[in-house]
Amino acid sequence: MSKQLRTGRHERVMAVLVAIREEAGVTQRELARRIGRAHSYVGRIETGARRLDLPEFIEWCEALGIDPVKVQRRIARGK
Repeated sequence: MSKQLRTGRHERVMAVLVAIREEAGVTQRELARRIGRAHSYVGRIETGARRLDLPEFIEWCEALGIDPVKVQRRIARGK
């Protein structure tokens, strides 16, 4: 398993995370407020400077009101 941050799979994860946030009509700052983090945390994840672990991924999805399983399926499909 690659430890690199910018693999093709990671690019898909980042793209979907940005898309679901934007589709929810939520800014980076608002998402950060909802999860109790600095807005730079959201920015670093969305630009690929930092990865999410599974509990953080679930928290991210729940803060946007989206089922994490549906998001995972979307990432796997690459859409």
